[in-house]
Amino acid sequence: MVFEICASSFESARNAQMAGANRIELCSELGVGGVTPSYGLIKKVMDELSIENCVLIRPRSGDFTYTDEEFDVMLRDIVLCKELGCKGVVTGVLNSDNTIDEERTKRLMEASGTMDFIYHRAFDCVPNPTEAIKILKKLGVKRILTSGGKKSAVEGLPLLKELNTLAEGKITIMPGGGINPQTILKIKEAGFNEVHFSGTIFEKSESQLPFSFNTASFLDESVRPISGIEQIKLIINAMNS
Repeated sequence: MVFEICASSFESARNAQMAGANRIELCSELGVGGVTPSYGLIKKVMDELSIENCVLIRPRSGDFTYTDEEFDVMLRDIVLCKELGCKGVVTGVLNSDNTIDEERTKRLMEASGTMDFIYHRAFDCVPNPTEAIKILKKLGVKRILTSGGKKSAVEGLPLLKELNTLAEGKITIMPGGGINPQTILKIKEAGFNEVHFSGTIFEKSESQLPFSFNTASFLDESVRPISGIEQIKLIINAMNS
């Protein structure tokens, strides 16, 4: 069994290596499903650790349909990962109807060169998984990280098994989502050879904030927060009036 750890910090990446994991998916902000980690974090992991490092390429939280500017950022991040010698990149792009954005996926794969290309849990949003896996097989994607269209991999086992059959050994189906000591044997018994989990524990912070910096409206996955031109002007004009 290949064990991939979703690591959102250098400490988590180092712990994955020390615990005997095979590979990490390096990211930031697991609370929103993960976003692309900083250049500094990627470089530190590559400089100081030996564990295989596949980097999440996701410019923001929320949906997986990106503007041209966001997509350009993704391409640039992939180039940086390639320059740093990362093992692979983990990413995914969807059309507005949640089908696989085939053209953009091709462009991301071209940018990744010889790095492993893993399609992430955007796959769990597609309306037709059978058609989606055909597209990704045709494109030459190496792995699909998926929970079988459910919140957890155990809940999604029926679809995961079906996908594993459809993969025909040409693409690896890697279950992820809610994997723990109580559920991992079910994944193994279902015939999977790779698994993705974070193994998260929660340590008490050394200091306590006087108030919460979290803003609930920014966590609404049905909207995309941006700085609006008119809103900026209103505030500037209010100051200058």
